[in-house]
Amino acid sequence: MKKYYPLLAFLLVIAIASLYGLDHYRELRERQREQTALLLARCVNQGILSLFKLQANDWRARPDFYREQEEKLEAAVAQLPQQLLEGSPFAEWQAAVEICGKLTRHSNLQHRTIFRPLGEFASREIFAPTALKDRRAQGQRRRVIGKLQVSAQAAERYLEDLRADIRNQVNSGGLSPESREKVRSEIDAQVLDYYRRGNFSPRQVNAHLERVARYYQLLADNPRGYTLRGGSLYFYDKNLRREIDDLNSAILQGEAEFYANWQQILQHQQVRI
Repeated sequence: MKKYYPLLAFLLVIAIASLYGLDHYRELRERQREQTALLLARCVNQGILSLFKLQANDWRARPDFYREQEEKLEAAVAQLPQQLLEGSPFAEWQAAVEICGKLTRHSNLQHRTIFRPLGEFASREIFAPTALKDRRAQGQRRRVIGKLQVSAQAAERYLEDLRADIRNQVNSGGLSPESREKVRSEIDAQVLDYYRRGNFSPRQVNAHLERVARYYQLLADNPRGYTLRGGSLYFYDKNLRREIDDLNSAILQGEAEFYANWQQILQHQQVRI
């Protein structure tokens, strides 16, 4: 029997070492999952912070602000991997970096869809009195108003579409089931639980756009009913002037509310302590 003692001792050592190695592996995998989840949570948060800057912008003063924010978001996200990685890169980390890149590209596309037409609308070049009878400007006005109506839909769905994109990218990004669950939990707890849909009203936005479209369509349909004198419209047709004046008054009254809507796409749900 004694001759088996060394073998039993050896097997015991192997068993202990295996258990230790298994525990070490589990701890390592858990740390890696934590790093992966933190990276993607920070990535999502950067996109939302970019949206807040965009919705706070004065589009009449800075109609191309979305371009600047695209570059800043890409730069901020590019720094995250080196800021957050502890140790050497691992497979799921690389997958998370790719997921983050896709989320960022989609965020910039979403922001561009919402705000680029708003900047074009606010710049007013195609809405200037001198462009009223310009056929090219007429077509551009119709396209901008049409794109803004699409933008209003995207603004209303912003948080819903963001959640769907996160879910799709995380589920198809090559992460393990445990890592996917960790990532979703971290994004909710650290980011999405702090935000909710704002008071953006597509009804108010579309009502304003319909008035603007009607205003310019009336002028386009009645090119002989008015002329431009000293930078102001002079109407030969009194009925046309009355209708235009009523529309212009409604447009001016609704303008502040129209732009205020684009500042209410997303709101803070609560304040972090």
